[in-house]
Amino acid sequence: MSGIIQTELHFDALACDNEENTNIQQMSIAYSIPEHVNSDISKINASVMSKEEKQREIDEKLLNETKCHGYFFDCVPTMNFKHIYLETCNDTLDTYIQKYRTKINLKYATEIDFQWTILKKICFQLVDSVAWLHQRELYYDGRLHPRNIFIKTTFSGSDTPLKVKLQLSEKANPFHNLDTEYVNLWSIKQSDLNKSVDEEKSAAIKRDLVSVAILMFFIQSAGFHPFQEPGSLHPFKRENYQFIQNQINEGMFEPDDSVALDKKCFCATEEENCDAAMLPCKYRLWVNMLAKDRTFTMLTELFYETKSYTKESSGEFMKHPFFWKTSEVLRFIENSSNYLKVAGKEKKELFGDECQATKCKSPAIRKSQEHKSWLLDPDLRSKIKEHYKNIFDYLHETKKPISDIKNFYGLLRQIRNKSAHWNELTECGPKAKEDLKNLSFVADNEMDVLLKFCLFWNIHFPELILYTWKNLKDVIAHH
Repeated sequence: MSGIIQTELHFDALACDNEENTNIQQMSIAYSIPEHVNSDISKINASVMSKEEKQREIDEKLLNETKCHGYFFDCVPTMNFKHIYLETCNDTLDTYIQKYRTKINLKYATEIDFQWTILKKICFQLVDSVAWLHQRELYYDGRLHPRNIFIKTTFSGSDTPLKVKLQLSEKANPFHNLDTEYVNLWSIKQSDLNKSVDEEKSAAIKRDLVSVAILMFFIQSAGFHPFQEPGSLHPFKRENYQFIQNQINEGMFEPDDSVALDKKCFCATEEENCDAAMLPCKYRLWVNMLAKDRTFTMLTELFYETKSYTKESSGEFMKHPFFWKTSEVLRFIENSSNYLKVAGKEKKELFGDECQATKCKSPAIRKSQEHKSWLLDPDLRSKIKEHYKNIFDYLHETKKPISDIKNFYGLLRQIRNKSAHWNELTECGPKAKEDLKNLSFVADNEMDVLLKFCLFWNIHFPELILYTWKNLKDVIAHH
């Protein structure tokens, strides 16, 4: 269930003498109540608790589980301060990312290094909220930027961020001292041409999607802008504003120029590279690769394709592996393997069907296949076998003799087979599962061992899920 509540806020303290108080602001709150909450409320009402106890239980459940998508305020000209918030926020998105990047205080320096996954959560919340609001024909229309998004964090006893809540101001420039040039770096300009209502809605949605794509890149890269100078190794600063603005105005988006999400090591200095076995860096590089593909494909479409956008368009933005949980990645791999098992030769060859490869006797043809993106790097396979022998052997363990897995077809098949027979006792299984249990991809990682197995192979071969999704998304229903 979802809806919008409207109410009036009175500011009696701002009334002058005996004059009628005109300091009233209309407020709208967009919210939704998950289906399971309605079911729980029905069970509470049917219980033997007293009326007061029932109401207390229901109030607590609604308070904790109702999802708020945003506050919206209508301006009142007589007020000095036209924008308020119902709760204080720790940071704007801009200051939050700066603290993350520069480690300003001790808490960020000691904790946030190991909580980079919070960046992906912020991206998800941002896109999810915008998609929900678009469904109700509410558009920010160019007002989305890091200094206009407010973040409230809650912490456990260990000061680890548990939740990030986004709130967006109703104005593009909520503060008088906000740099107006900065505001123009996050979307395309509004057209001066006369448009129909539907055309204006499509244009507003497009401007929001441009903002969301740029913001996702800004968040995941911890401060970079996708339109800043090609090859830049540092977050953008004020002296870069004009260049970025010109690129946006001219529609000059060159995906291959940005390197902000390509960094391979996050635990060493810029001149160093970490050990090849450092899983946290591999994990983050994999997530960054997915984020880069999602933002760049979206920006390329927005800048170079002519199409109409509807209120469903923002929901389509989330249909990408970047937003998936590891369990969803595993499910898609299982479905893909099942599909390829019965698919025709043409589809199988896209993934390097091992049966087709073994039938190919010609050295010339074998040589021509060496550059294929579905081939597994033999050097990397050797390193995995050296550092993670038990996990490597378990992947290759079958009831029938099997050669080394050398392509995506074999890797998809074996991940699917191991998932289907996970609880079966095998010779290599116990040692591999014990090693997986002890692996840590991020701090306090308590992921299920089967999901760790899936994630392990995806971060070592980061193109696996993206390549599979791009080639099979139209034939496999993913939920």
